[in-house]
Amino acid sequence: MSEFVSHLKRRPGTAVSLAIPLAIFTLLRLVPALDIHAWSLSWYTRLIQYYFGAFASFIALIAALFANSALGEKTTVRSIFLTIGFIALSVLFLFSSLTTPNILIQGASNPAFIWSIRLSLPISGLFFAASAMDWSESTEAFIVKYRRLFWLGGLLLLVAFGILAFVYPEILNTWLQLDPILPNVLGIVSIFLLIWTAWRARILNWYGNRMINARLAVVFLLLAEAQLTLVLGVAGQLSWLMYHPLVIAALIVALSAILNSFQTSRDVQLSRYFFALGSILIAGLSLASVEIGFRWLSTGSGVNRTSLIPLSIAQGTLSFIVLYVVVFYLNQLINERNDALRREQHLRSELTQLIVHDLKSPLTVILSGMNLLGKENLGTLTETQKRLLVNLEKSGEEILHMISDLLDVERLEAGALALQKSITNTASLLQAQIDESKILASTNKQKLKFSYEPNLPQVRVDKGLISRVFANLLSNALKFTPEGGRVKVNITRQENLLFITVADSGPGVPLHERERIFEKFAQVEGGERRGAGLGLTFCKMVAEAHSGNLTVSESDMGGALFCLTLPFTEEEASLSAEVSLPSATYGGDWALDTPHHTPTPN
Repeated sequence: MSEFVSHLKRRPGTAVSLAIPLAIFTLLRLVPALDIHAWSLSWYTRLIQYYFGAFASFIALIAALFANSALGEKTTVRSIFLTIGFIALSVLFLFSSLTTPNILIQGASNPAFIWSIRLSLPISGLFFAASAMDWSESTEAFIVKYRRLFWLGGLLLLVAFGILAFVYPEILNTWLQLDPILPNVLGIVSIFLLIWTAWRARILNWYGNRMINARLAVVFLLLAEAQLTLVLGVAGQLSWLMYHPLVIAALIVALSAILNSFQTSRDVQLSRYFFALGSILIAGLSLASVEIGFRWLSTGSGVNRTSLIPLSIAQGTLSFIVLYVVVFYLNQLINERNDALRREQHLRSELTQLIVHDLKSPLTVILSGMNLLGKENLGTLTETQKRLLVNLEKSGEEILHMISDLLDVERLEAGALALQKSITNTASLLQAQIDESKILASTNKQKLKFSYEPNLPQVRVDKGLISRVFANLLSNALKFTPEGGRVKVNITRQENLLFITVADSGPGVPLHERERIFEKFAQVEGGERRGAGLGLTFCKMVAEAHSGNLTVSESDMGGALFCLTLPFTEEEASLSAEVSLPSATYGGDWALDTPHHTPTPN
């Protein structure tokens, strides 16, 4: 839980958005004069409850329909229970809206209205918590196999509650005898379940996508705050009615996470994106049209909101059909363009592989021949010839590395490069690359420092690719660091992320070039940091393939600071004690590593 609190401290925007409702609620409870009884003060308070409930119900339904797509096409226990949780929230808020006193049903109070609100968050919170639990493989397989039975059971329970609400409301009156013990117990349990689910979602990365994890954590915390207002607030007063905006805010954040997942998907799902977004707008317009129609026709006899509901449903249905036809047509056009782009990319990839193969084969022969000459197997060489041969071999190796980077970038773009992941100690892997870079650093009289935290976790990565990323970043730093300059390498851990930074005292990267520098064949203006334009592209794509990231900023030495982030799971973190190395600084503080000095870790 301490890691979760530290996460909020590092993201003040999220912390403020969660703290403001709590501050307002506390103020209302501490100053009774401000906590007015809005329910009895104006009939419009009930009207607002009616429309808030209906709108919240519809947003929750949209979130339920698209939750599985946002988490991935494969059905899992997490997606099943998350979807059921949103559906339960949707149905119970719909019941609370329809049974709002003196709107559609006349009467000062209605037990169905009260219990719909009281049960909405505890029941949905129970399913949300189930989605965050660590299920065994056999249990998960059983739930996925018989998921239709879970759906049927949940549906029957909601139907049974609906029958009680609209046919036998007197039965729900008997539940009021359990006040206030049962509602408070349910509310407190719900608060703890939602907070626990938020912690699991954010810290343990249970939902797979880091962006969705972060936003769902906010969703669950907002719902926990909404439940807190129902438990500690006084029914009908402003402190109690705060659950309206909190629930709406939570559902909007959930929907934004779903829509964002559609935007960032490799195959952009335009129809789902616009259908979800358009559905919300249509729902809002339909609800508004009912109220406008009621206001306009209320002067006549026999007109009430109930009689206008069929008109609203008809209008909404027609709007959905029009929206679907338009989006379906646009989606077809986009898919045709995407197919054409994929064909073009495939042809370009084949051409690149053909060129790479045609270049790599003769280059390998050339390097082999130079290797034979360097060993003097074909005759003695003069010193001038040896120096020339060394330069030729170095240039040939650079071309070979560029060809390999080009081929791997094309494979990564096409998704054809399969990652061979294994548990890896990044400190040892990076240490090996630094050892290989010592000769180059000593030649240029550059000072190299390497440090890392103790007890670093292992991560599951493709060791070969990550090793090449380390080599590229180190080579890049040493290449652009002037003679006598400094390069600093560091590994730290924050929450479930590993941060590997490589900083240099070179010319740095201008602010306006820091995004473009990762593009293929991009060159920094001015020529201070020029290269083939493929190494950083390769590093960035490898990082993203591992669900990480690579960024560049200014180092404290005035040069560039490249930061590679790699995520790890709780299981990988638990292995840290067995493989951790002591914090090491090679050759002392900014001391030079030379081939004649073997540094000893401090």
